[in-house]
Amino acid sequence: MGQHGENADRVSRRGFFERMVVAIGGAFTILIAVPLVGYLFAPFAVARQRQFVRVCSLNEIDSLTPKEFPVSFTRVDSYAPYQEIRGVFVIRRGAEVLAFSNVCTHMECSVRWIDWRQQILCPCHGGLYDRWGQLMGGPPAHSLPLYVTKIENGDLYVSDETVFRI
Repeated sequence: MGQHGENADRVSRRGFFERMVVAIGGAFTILIAVPLVGYLFAPFAVARQRQFVRVCSLNEIDSLTPKEFPVSFTRVDSYAPYQEIRGVFVIRRGAEVLAFSNVCTHMECSVRWIDWRQQILCPCHGGLYDRWGQLMGGPPAHSLPLYVTKIENGDLYVSDETVFRI
């Protein structure tokens, strides 16, 4: 057992390098996996407060032509707070006030109201929407998303949350 017992504690050069490769590979896996897991589960860890911002007075809303308003939401879910500016189309439909996104559901281009056509058009790929943001044709699969709204003291407020409609 003399020589065999003494060699049992020695590691060959090949064995040493195999262990080093496994250790370095494990370290890199941990370095990549920990931030990735944090990124994937971060939205579930922090409950985001719904934020409402004023869009306009109810007197400014028409029932024939959608009017576009810029709104600014304060974002605090990054390294430094910043303002996210979005466009909101607003129109009356009977007693209801609709506020919907100005972003096409196909490739996220900004849409615009074309007065002579009486339609909302996406200039990128020809998506067509009616005055209430309902899909009429083109490549988009959905109508324009509606904003969650509330009315207070004669003013319209929209949330930073949108709801898709079919």
